[in-house]
Amino acid sequence: MNFLFEIGLEELPSRYINEAEADLEKLIKNELKNERLSFSDIESFSTPRRIAVIVKNISEKQEDLNKKSIGPSVDVAYKNGELTKAGEGFVKSQNAGNEDIKIIENEKGKYISIEKFLKGRKTEEILPEILNNILKKIEFEKSMKWGEKQFRFARPIKWFITLLGSKVLDFEFEGIKSSNKTRGMRYFASQNIVINEASEYEKILLENFVIVKKERRRDKILKSIKENCEKDGDKVIINDYLLEEVVNLVEYPYAIKGEYSENYLLLPEDIITITMETHQRYFPVKDKNGKLTNKFVLVRNAPEHSETVKKGNEKVIEPRLADAKFFFEEDLKNKFSDNVKKLKEVTFQKDMGTIYDKIQRSKRIAEYLIEKTRKQSEKKNILRTVELAKADLVTNVIGEKEFTKLQGFMGSIYAEKQGEEKNVALGIFEHYLPRYQGDSLPTTVEGAIAGISDKIDTVVGCFSVGLKPTSSKDPYALRRAVQGIVYVTLNAKLEYDYKELVKESYQIFAESKKVLEENVIIDVIEFFRQRIINVLSEKYSKDLINYQINLENDIIKLDNRLFILSELSKTENFGKLVNLLKRVKNIVKEEKSEVPVNESLFSTKEEKQILLFSDELENLENKDFSECIEMLLKKENVINDFFDKVKINDENTTIKNNRISLLKKLEKVVDKIITL
Repeated sequence: MNFLFEIGLEELPSRYINEAEADLEKLIKNELKNERLSFSDIESFSTPRRIAVIVKNISEKQEDLNKKSIGPSVDVAYKNGELTKAGEGFVKSQNAGNEDIKIIENEKGKYISIEKFLKGRKTEEILPEILNNILKKIEFEKSMKWGEKQFRFARPIKWFITLLGSKVLDFEFEGIKSSNKTRGMRYFASQNIVINEASEYEKILLENFVIVKKERRRDKILKSIKENCEKDGDKVIINDYLLEEVVNLVEYPYAIKGEYSENYLLLPEDIITITMETHQRYFPVKDKNGKLTNKFVLVRNAPEHSETVKKGNEKVIEPRLADAKFFFEEDLKNKFSDNVKKLKEVTFQKDMGTIYDKIQRSKRIAEYLIEKTRKQSEKKNILRTVELAKADLVTNVIGEKEFTKLQGFMGSIYAEKQGEEKNVALGIFEHYLPRYQGDSLPTTVEGAIAGISDKIDTVVGCFSVGLKPTSSKDPYALRRAVQGIVYVTLNAKLEYDYKELVKESYQIFAESKKVLEENVIIDVIEFFRQRIINVLSEKYSKDLINYQINLENDIIKLDNRLFILSELSKTENFGKLVNLLKRVKNIVKEEKSEVPVNESLFSTKEEKQILLFSDELENLENKDFSECIEMLLKKENVINDFFDKVKINDENTTIKNNRISLLKKLEKVVDKIITL
């Protein structure tokens, strides 16, 4: 026996649909389990006008239950032979009487207990209660009331299907009585479709131009685009985020290709595509050579082509592009660099000051990085990039909210058109990179250092004024910012001490702004450290990272160390060495006292060899890391021989302590190379 539950609605916003479908499936699964109703599977469905589930092979009744509940201990439950409030409360919570109380004993003592037999109720009796609970638990970003109803939902509910087997379940919610009738596509199909069995649901709706599985709608969109819009050699540009939105805008898609004036192709390509995608949910079209054309693809919610719909959409896109063209041309009339002063009026965050303040701090951080990374030859261009990096925020184009995602890109366009150095213009765009996981990284040192300076100022500033991210909230995307710094540093091979960068950035911030939090440097360094581990763990094991993370503050050198260790870890000798060094640590960790090594107490050549080995390692301390590791591997036998032939816990306490001091000396040297 299957159970079909469909909630029919006025059109839901596309961004609500996936979550609503997932919530409905999750809620009904949990409610059924809580009510001891078994089933084999749950299949979910959604379109703009409905969310639904089919519960497959649902049981006809609840499982019977022998319920045993253990309450407070006898000492707590009784006083002077009478139930205490704790005891009474437990009995009441179980809907039982004093005569139902039993005493049980386990390893912890004696407790009161109540055992009850609960006979399973019929599924058709329980389901209305479950559905009532579920409807009240589905949450949306925004909800509304309609008519005289007090219940809130994302959009008005118009109908319910509650079909258990072939029987309509008796269910009513907010005056809406359920049935076995659903609705097909508006204007093209019946609005009074009977469903006799849950197994017919998907097939019957498809016959009425509704594809209830979003995966099949996605496939239908792609097929329609290919068949209707690409046979002439054109290539439709399908961005995943737009495709996912369009999937939830239609119930039965049909792709139509339209055109607009070629004059608008003089605009930067991204302005054209964002105007189409953001305003109209159109897909841009390129020719066979990859050049943007004056065509677009719209996806109609209908089973057929319409010339009227095509021409209507062609009329709509032109004014949008005309607005974008006007804003762009107006911006070019003004000197781009003059926008920097306007940023004095734009607040970044109330305790962190204006964006102009932020730029001044970022320039000082950039100067520090230029010196540390030895990029003095690019200093002029780097500082110019930092100065202009945010200048497009007060342009007309970015002022239009739909174009905010063009921050940096528009700046680079304006800078290039007004004669700025090529790398400065490109760096303005690249300083925002990476914007998301897997995004491209800066190709210029200008973009790399400008981006690091901007991001570290944001992170240190937020920590300083009490805006640290929590486990559930990170409004300033600080985790992404620091991970971005790590990715950019590795990609650009910029060598600097990240802890010193944090300290310098904090000092610069504290000179001009009030610090509202304590331990900012410690907290930011730990935050940075965790992000470094996260990024490097994409290439190396956590064990290897932990061997080195506290020994090297230069991300590039740390990466080099890990690469060497990673290659060595594939050999048998590396594992043996690690175990040997751990053995050294285990022996000395319990010994608190430490005495200087006295060579006159040596009685074996192995003691002399391990002292010599420690001295040789110490002399390599500032040399290449690979040399140190090679030395450790090469002299592994020295440690082995010491353990095999020297009795460390000698009966003579002086000799014993001297030998432990030998191992402590070795441990200290090794700890600077690899931490175990």
